[in-house]
Amino acid sequence: MDAPGSLQAHYDAMLARSIDAIRAGDLELDSHLLAGADPRRGLTLIARPDAALAVRLAAVLDMLETIAPGQYRHPQSDLHITILALFTACEDYHAELARLPDYRAAAHAALAGMPAFDIELRGITASSGAVLAQGFPGDGTLTLARERLRAQLRARGLDASLDGRYKLVTAHVTLLRFVRPLPDPARFVDALKALRTKPLGTLRVHGVDLVQNDWTMRSETLRRIETFALD
Repeated sequence: MDAPGSLQAHYDAMLARSIDAIRAGDLELDSHLLAGADPRRGLTLIARPDAALAVRLAAVLDMLETIAPGQYRHPQSDLHITILALFTACEDYHAELARLPDYRAAAHAALAGMPAFDIELRGITASSGAVLAQGFPGDGTLTLARERLRAQLRARGLDASLDGRYKLVTAHVTLLRFVRPLPDPARFVDALKALRTKPLGTLRVHGVDLVQNDWTMRSETLRRIETFALD
């Protein structure tokens, strides 16, 4: 699902399912983000926006923060697109991390010879738990990389928690997570609508990082294991 129309329909459906709940203040608040250190760890392949793109995304967050202060905004250092979660962040992660050499081998095999590619970030969508920048890959490279990764993981018996949260088909950047009620839900919804088609820039994916991460990819707990360069 990387045709722009299909992805836009996916993002539209996400917002349609959530907009009434957001307007009513019926949010999915992430209690972990207010509880201190997150003990959960996972293993993920991610791509990072460059500094200029991160600044543009931060400007969107600045605007939303004036309307809804006190929510969890992802710092510029944490912004990312998930290529694939090799295993989903959880508290009982030690057995999975013990197989790190196998996970690395799967990533090497899947990403070998893959070309660099672009993801256009345009507009925002939201769930009842978060606000996301919409990403649109320029071609089928991201979908192919994900399918190759899934195949390599299955071949090594590493697919027990693959797509554990959901099967990833989008190329979004999570910008903000709700951690407390909105002071003015109707105004926040109006801001979301105003940002629906805002051009945000292009992320050029010329390298993919394999990282050990917590649930929200916070830089203070993240450990980069390896970077895979794309041709």
